[in-house]
Amino acid sequence: MNMNQNRVLREQEHFDKLAQDTGEIWWGSTTPAGKLRKERRAKLILDAISCYDDPLVLELGCGTGALTRYILDMNPDVQLIGFDVSPLCIKEAIERFQQFKRVDFQIANAYQLPFRDNIAEAVIGASVIHHLDVEKSLHECFRVLKPGGSIWFSEPNMMNPQVAVEKNIHCIGRLLDNTDDETAFFRWQLARQLRDAGFQNVCVTPYDFMHPIIPKPLIPIVNGLGLLLESIPIVKEISGSLIVKAEKPK
Repeated sequence: MNMNQNRVLREQEHFDKLAQDTGEIWWGSTTPAGKLRKERRAKLILDAISCYDDPLVLELGCGTGALTRYILDMNPDVQLIGFDVSPLCIKEAIERFQQFKRVDFQIANAYQLPFRDNIAEAVIGASVIHHLDVEKSLHECFRVLKPGGSIWFSEPNMMNPQVAVEKNIHCIGRLLDNTDDETAFFRWQLARQLRDAGFQNVCVTPYDFMHPIIPKPLIPIVNGLGLLLESIPIVKEISGSLIVKAEKPK
């Protein structure tokens, strides 16, 4: 068994356990601030794919559908297939979204998607690439995309102090539901990896100062302040996440 196979098995066991224990794959998806973050990501994704006419969207690391829910709330007619290595997560997602006839969920890993080449307009995900072998997963995304298709991911920013601590000090990361295999990204390094994988129009942008633990009464204030901080060139570099966008050449 090679390193990637071992890694997939560890991730599967980890997310199976979370789905079994909590019904979600991350506690931060269930808080008021966490829900606002998911909603924002869904809006950004739908804006990014609005240039396509009825696109096929593949969602990597869909989990139990924490992000999918917001995408479908905003566009219930989207054609979407979600993938995850966790059978328990996929089982939960199928049960949650069975009323959506153009949505499907399948067990698969990001290195061997069950599709032919050049089939999808978009590949999306939230907090998934940092769990993977980046080179292999980006090449697989590139393979299944149609020429002119695009990717959109939200990933943790290694320039953020909390992210840097939890990704590099594993005993702390485990307390926050991290696995030992996951990491975070410096945006310039990730941009280079995207270009090396063949993508063009690469854009990796720091954003998101909304922490999931923000109390509900403070969310409007923190949200407004966060949007302001995202507009300040140096300060935005320590935001919590990165928007990752790129296109497959036509």
